[in-house]
Amino acid sequence: MMIIKTTLSLALILATPLSFAAGDHAHHHEGHGNMSGHGAMASAVGMPAPVTQASQTYQVVLTDDMKMQFEPNLSIQQGDVVRFVITNQGQIPHEFSIGSLDEQAKHREMMRAMPDMEHHDGTTLTLAPGETAEMGWHFMGQNFVEFSCNIAGHSEAGMKRNTILK
Repeated sequence: MMIIKTTLSLALILATPLSFAAGDHAHHHEGHGNMSGHGAMASAVGMPAPVTQASQTYQVVLTDDMKMQFEPNLSIQQGDVVRFVITNQGQIPHEFSIGSLDEQAKHREMMRAMPDMEHHDGTTLTLAPGETAEMGWHFMGQNFVEFSCNIAGHSEAGMKRNTILK
């Protein structure tokens, strides 16, 4: 059974880049370097999933005092499919991004180089002031996960949350 799940996950990861190979979205991933399939909507810590498959929901509030608040407290296990309902309660744009430490560091570097970039690619959402959005995520892979706002200076000011999957 594990071989089937691994094979299916790998097939999805390999097939997804084809859907983004053309069009306006493809150009912004050039600066990502080796982000473990960021352009393929995949990460070393998992991949997007339909919110309808989620077994748990977390409310995430982003604020201009560079806070990222989760309700309830994070308690995620390997294999969980989670629905995040993210609200930007601030007056400036914020991001909600899921990835490994390395992926997030590379994403921050790219955002410093292209500060007006917006994301809606499965691993990251950019939210305008007052906006609420949903993201479904299947946690698999590395067990150390970083949630971050990678708009220049935000993560560095504390707008991130690290967790270890159980």
